[in-house]
Amino acid sequence: MRITEINRSRVASVMVRGYFHAFFSGLADALYPGKKRLEPKEYKQLLVNNFDNLSGHFVSVLFPVLIRLNYSDLETVAEDMKRRHFSETTSAKILLRYACGSKELYDLVTSEYQKQMFALLDGHLQSAEDYFADCPTLAHENNVPVSLAIRSIVRVQMQAYAAGVTQAKTEINGLHQATVYRLMIAGMMTLLHEEPVKFEEENLEMMFRKVSLNSDNFEHLMNEMNQAYEDLV
Repeated sequence: MRITEINRSRVASVMVRGYFHAFFSGLADALYPGKKRLEPKEYKQLLVNNFDNLSGHFVSVLFPVLIRLNYSDLETVAEDMKRRHFSETTSAKILLRYACGSKELYDLVTSEYQKQMFALLDGHLQSAEDYFADCPTLAHENNVPVSLAIRSIVRVQMQAYAAGVTQAKTEINGLHQATVYRLMIAGMMTLLHEEPVKFEEENLEMMFRKVSLNSDNFEHLMNEMNQAYEDLV
């Protein structure tokens, strides 16, 4: 299946979901090493412990990725931000609104943020089924290249996962490979599909190829994962 462009809103919604899954997976790997599934009370406690700083972490990870998603000329963006007197004291809300590029996308991102928060308040991360039940369509006139969409979700999830591990403040500071693979498979599934993908006896490579839909997307995903990992270490 050959998809060359994808709805900008779908990409943004996947980035928001991917951030929450990655950040809280990082916290879980650092605080509960070896535990495969957290209890609802543990998810709720993680949310309580990180509530005050969560929006700031969220914007710090998504801001540069949203800028690249929504603006083509980064030099013009830098000049415009300087003209607007953006600084380290600029609020997260203003930064996010600017990075989204439009009120419509900002409203979508904040709505998706709330959905993820409600899921955590209920003691879990949002399931793929719940995401697909109410997500933006794949096709739309406001599209971005699939290659940019893949780069965006990889960057958000890798950086959010690393931020979660760091925020836990434990002796664990490395990336758990199995978690990273799980996040990337989930990210590609929600990015490129209309329903959850069912896996049978596929090996890891076949799972990646299945969610990627074609060899070009698979190769791009592998390259972006490698680059994101190098940038982190």
